Amino acid sequence: MLASDLNAVQLSSNASKSGKIGRRALLLSAACAALLMSVFGSSAKAETKDVKIMMDWIIQGTHAPFFVAQEKGYFKAGGVTVGAIDAGKGATNVAVSVASGAYQFGWVDMPSMIRFNAMNPGSPLIAVYISFDDTPLALITRADAGIKKPADLDGKKIAGGPGTAVHDTISILLKAANAENVKIDWVNVQPQLFGPMLKRGDVAGTGGFTNSNIPAALELGFKMKDLSIIKYSDYGANLYGLALVTTKKFADENPDTVKGVVAALNHGTKDTIADPDAALALLKKRDPMMNLDIEKIRLGLALDLTKTHHVVQYGLSVVDPKKLQFTIDSITSAFNLPIKQDPASVYTDKFLPPLSDRKL
Repeated sequence: MLASDLNAVQLSSNASKSGKIGRRALLLSAACAALLMSVFGSSAKAETKDVKIMMDWIIQGTHAPFFVAQEKGYFKAGGVTVGAIDAGKGATNVAVSVASGAYQFGWVDMPSMIRFNAMNPGSPLIAVYISFDDTPLALITRADAGIKKPADLDGKKIAGGPGTAVHDTISILLKAANAENVKIDWVNVQPQLFGPMLKRGDVAGTGGFTNSNIPAALELGFKMKDLSIIKYSDYGANLYGLALVTTKKFADENPDTVKGVVAALNHGTKDTIADPDAALALLKKRDPMMNLDIEKIRLGLALDLTKTHHVVQYGLSVVDPKKLQFTIDSITSAFNLPIKQDPASVYTDKFLPPLSDRKL
């Protein structure tokens, strides 16, 4: 055989071996790629679909949108199973419960969330849907005390010591009302005693949320004409109120779940606004001992904070950047917080349903 023929045979053999090796390498590479795609692809899609939600306080008419969403299957329609909608024990308790992972979502007033994040930067929460477009913060006073405006609070006894929402944020109201020299005589007692002390005349008023303190006074026999209400929002101290919050980590890892919960709450909110009596009937079915007369007033107050002029014009959970910045700045100043938070770290609109679904 000629040398050229030998070379040809050798080249052919080498090419054959090279081809087989190449094919094996390609097959191995493809298998590895498929395995990686399977592992990481499934990991990316494996979202937490079973969640629990904690309310801000004991279950009342205010919370109707959540139970309407649950009863009508809106959570399930969003691909989410809500295992529990539980009562809370105040904003801080709810924030801690969500940050710890005991609950995936919580209903927390935004000022409290901002404060919590500043004090707990390692486990920040983020608002994904704003329910109360206006703050429920107010002073509820006896009409016979003659308190018509913030300046009239000077020297008056008000139930609500350190740690209560109004006491700790009163500087925001007084500054907005140009009444910074006002000195309130705060009476530091447990919230359960606010109403009885107001009834006895031991205090001229109480500090708290309109949807909590007004119904509490009515349950003790007051009529609306017996009360004078000083709302923060009436004097330019208009902060955002209650919002659905979760941890930033949970939101990043479970975007579809967050979208499902937000869409359900939005739908439940719209239904409650459209037919509050039906929403209350649903709650009454859940809790036969519920006083519908009081809860109708409570829900009405809550819906006043939800269905504001801004919301009617622009839609649910459409944030005004200036108002959000004012909320952050005011709380940072009132509590002398060590961190001033960026608006994007406080609220995100990326999990909201389309604007058309949020218009009333």
